Parts: sequence; C-alpha cells; structure tokens
Amino acid sequence: MVPHEALLYEGIVRLLLHFGWKWVGLITLDDEGGDHFLQAMESMLSRNGICAAFKEKANGLILWDDIDFMVKFLDRNNANFLDSKANAIVVYGENGLLVWLANIIFIPTILMNPAGSEYVKRTSAGKVWITTAQADFAFSTLQKTYDIQMFHGALSFTAHSKDILGFQTFLRQIKPAWAKGDGFIEEFWEQVFECALPDSTNPTAGSELCTGEERLESVPATYFEMSMTGHSYSIYNAVYSIAHALHVLASSRATHRPMENGGSLDPLNVPPWKLHTLLQRMAFNNTVGDEVAFNERRELKGGFDITNLVTFPNKSYVRVKIGSLDPQVPPSKRVVISEDRIQWNRHLAQLPPLSLCNDHCRPGYSKEKKEGEPFCCYSCASCPEGKISDKEGSKADIAS
Repeated sequence: MVPHEALLYEGIVRLLLHFGWKWVGLITLDDEGGDHFLQAMESMLSRNGICAAFKEKANGLILWDDIDFMVKFLDRNNANFLDSKANAIVVYGENGLLVWLANIIFIPTILMNPAGSEYVKRTSAGKVWITTAQADFAFSTLQKTYDIQMFHGALSFTAHSKDILGFQTFLRQIKPAWAKGDGFIEEFWEQVFECALPDSTNPTAGSELCTGEERLESVPATYFEMSMTGHSYSIYNAVYSIAHALHVLASSRATHRPMENGGSLDPLNVPPWKLHTLLQRMAFNNTVGDEVAFNERRELKGGFDITNLVTFPNKSYVRVKIGSLDPQVPPSKRVVISEDRIQWNRHLAQLPPLSLCNDHCRPGYSKEKKEGEPFCCYSCASCPEGKISDKEGSKADIAS
C-alpha cells in the first residue's frame, strides 16, 4: 500500500536540487536495507551533481541498563558529523535510528582530557533533517522522552493522506463495549486511560475502574492522534481495496458455479491468493476522490506528501503539509513545494539555508578542482585573460 522505494529516492534528490543543496549528509542503519539505500542514493546524487559529505551507519541497538555498553556507545558515537558544513542531512531508517540520533546528540558525551572528564551536551547548530516514511512514528516515540525541538523544521516524506469525512466523529463515538471479541480495543482503552474495565482479563493493580464513557479527544496528542495519519489512510484504502475485490468476486458468475463438493464458493471465505489478480487490476476512487490503483509490480501508484515538523516548548508538535511528490505528472513537475509554509530550524544562520562544500564562484571566477576532494569542493580561480564567466552556476535536471 505504499509506492516503490525508487520514487522516494527520486523525491529526495529532487528536494535537494530544489533548494540547491549539493553537500549533504547520509545517516542510515547498519543493515542490509541501509547498505542498499547508500548504494542507490550515492549513485543518484553523483549523477545530479550532489556529493555525500559523510555517510553515518548506526547500530539501532541500545542497552540502557548496561553501564559499560552506554559508556562505550557514547565514546564511539560522538556526533562529529554535526560539525560538518552539510546543513541538509538525510535520515533513512525506522524508529530506532531516530532514537539513536537523539541519544548521541542529547546524552552527555564523556571526553577525556588532562584536567579529567568533562561532560559536553551536543546540540544541533542548525540542521535540516530530511526523513522518510519509515520514520513516521519516530517523533511520537521521541517526544515522550526527549526534547524534540532539535528536529524542528525537519522535512519528511510521509505516506499520502487526506481527511476522511466522519472519521473524527467516529473516533469520538468509540466505546469499549463495541469490542465484542476484539481484545485490542479493550487493552488500548485500559492503557490510554489508565483504568481497568469491569471484565478486564489483565487489570493493573490499583487502577480505577473505567466508566466506558471516556473520550479519545481528551487524550493528549502525544499518545493519540485524532487526525487521519498517512498510515491510517493506507489501512483505510487497503480495507476498501479488499472490499472491492470481494464485491467483484461475489458478483461474477464464476463465484456461483457449483463446486466439486456440491456447494458454492463463499466470497467471505476466499483464500487471500485468489484475490491477487483482482487486486492487481483494481482501480477505484475512494470516498475523498483519490484514485486507488496498483501497477504491474502490485505496488500502489500513488505518491508521497512532504511535511514540515513544527515543534513547541511543551513537547508537542504538528506536521504541516508543504508539498507533494506525484509520479503521475511529468518528471520536472513531480515535486511541488510551498516554501512560504516552511518553518526552518531556529539555529540556521541563513533562510532558506545553504548546504554547500563552499560558496559559488562569483562572476569573473571559475571552479578549480581541489586535489583529493569530491567534485562538490573546489577553489575559485580568476578567469584566464580574455575569458570571463558571467554566472554563478545553474541547477542540474535530475538523472535517475
């Protein structure tokens, strides 16, 4: 129910080109998925005139109760990449990667010096964090423990979503009595309201009894969102896709042909694999007018939303949609961004920020390669006599 990863990579590169960010950092998990991401991205970046300032591979495992582990962890991970001139940093990975990043920035790092040990708290000097859909839940996890204001201004590719008419009304009306065998609602209700239902199978000692009249809208957004998130929207479309496929199956003549045992095929007890062909050909408009369809690889044809993370001193945050990545339009128009809606990191020295190895050469000067440095790093030399450069540089079109 999500588009192919190649579209996400293309979107990241187009975003970097949009702002002219040619010197960028890459952070990912130290696993097979991270290796694939680095291999694919480095190739695309190079073809589009962008260099990787650094590549950081993180181990998402953190043993909080092991002092020796934490000392070694902090010693190994000292966040030196924050000193890089790269102000745009792409973070690719799931929740564990953002937790790792928060830890190496906010937990004091022990530095040994002649005077003894001193504790230094690293803070972001102003970075633009670019995150992907895999980390969609990460900020909700982080805000319960960390000061997430270091991620203020982050730009994220998130699963596309739209508000569904009646969704919030539905949430306001939910009661635990609706469960009828659905243990999830009961367990969720007890956890979020810190109470025990009368017929609870696992009551918490000392908990008050739930009245059953608690309201989800009273739960802080830190723990429960009343809005339709990208993940919720994907599930919504998945359920309707299955419903459409079952409807087609139930309406076809083949469904009602006698089977060998003399019975008929019950569309509600169809093996999932029997729906694959139907789902692959499925195309319909959902209740808010979005088309739901799949390509030849059985992947959703849709795109991504681009959102801006806006944080507040009380540890809350909102995601503001500032653009989109749409594969259904010509390549040059696939990324649309409303820059006037973006709130940038408060520590950035310039808005919109720069992320370059060095400044552009002024007219009258030409780029001169630095020996042993990536092509994004160069010196500016005076043009030869009789020749002149009249422009600072031009944006490259994306090469996929």
